[in-house]
Amino acid sequence: MPPDGTPIKSLLWRTFTPAILVLAVALGALVYNRLYDAILDGFSRKLIATSALTGALIDPADHDFLIRAAQVRAPAEAVEAMPQYRRNVEPMRRIRRELGLTYLYSQVLGGSKDVIYVLDSTEGEEHSTIGSEDELTPETRTGLRRTTTDGTIYVSPIEFQEQWGLLKTAAAPIRARDGRIVATAGADVNISVIEVATQNALFASALIGVASLAASALVTFLIVRWVALPIEGLKADALRIAAGDRAPPARMAGPREVSRLRDALTDLATHLIASMRQAWSDTLSLDRVRNASLLEAALPPAGPVTLVEGAVWTPRDDSLEARLEHRAMARLAARLAADAKLAAAWRDLAKPVHGDVREVRA
Repeated sequence: MPPDGTPIKSLLWRTFTPAILVLAVALGALVYNRLYDAILDGFSRKLIATSALTGALIDPADHDFLIRAAQVRAPAEAVEAMPQYRRNVEPMRRIRRELGLTYLYSQVLGGSKDVIYVLDSTEGEEHSTIGSEDELTPETRTGLRRTTTDGTIYVSPIEFQEQWGLLKTAAAPIRARDGRIVATAGADVNISVIEVATQNALFASALIGVASLAASALVTFLIVRWVALPIEGLKADALRIAAGDRAPPARMAGPREVSRLRDALTDLATHLIASMRQAWSDTLSLDRVRNASLLEAALPPAGPVTLVEGAVWTPRDDSLEARLEHRAMARLAARLAADAKLAAAWRDLAKPVHGDVREVRA
């Protein structure tokens, strides 16, 4: 005879499995655009750093010589065999290979087209010999002119170039020996490289997301009520105690280790309360002693004060209280001497505690 109803485990699996699948799909759709933007931004940063580094590494004297050779159409094979070309292009080739870039080169504006290539780290059929020219898109051409003018690094969007395909480019300034900006160092990456990186990252993140969601569902089902909730409560109590509320944490069922930690937190709260009370008491005592010492040093000895003619206040001793009352009586006497109406009511105003008022009859 089959059991009545559905087991709780079956209900949980029926609830969690569709929710996890829907969440994984929704998460993949949500993060795709942001992931693509993040990868694109990462390539932009790489291109900026690479072009700036390349522009800084190129020897100005060598590059000035190579620019002149490119502009006069010197034999490319002979120039590229020279030390001035070799010692600058070899580091560029290593940088391009290590960073996985498509192109890394230097160029100067001018010629019959838009730019003249000087150094090119590409090898093989796609290598641009020194002195070869190329046409640019209007936006890239404007960006290179701005880089040559004010030294800012130009980063292009993904653009189609007829000879090279879809590229993303960054260009940094190259300075001559006299400090002038005379050329730019370009770093390019092909869109296919970006797409491969995006697809790989998206596929990996999708697998990780699905596995994480499945693991999270399992772990949540097993430990939330037994471990997570007591720990969260303990954390809240610790933060509350750290914020100044010294009330001991409330009791809550949980693992043995959590209970021990809660007991330790209770002892800590009790110790903090006792320490705060003792510190407060010690501070008050020190303040009283310090204030009394300052007052005693600042006040003159207590002595008789004539309030009005025929009435004299006399201290009982030379204590701090008597000195304070002596000062008050002296100020009262000055007020009484300046105001006849107050002087007439001196008996109501003078209320000695640490001294006596004696009337002297003439």
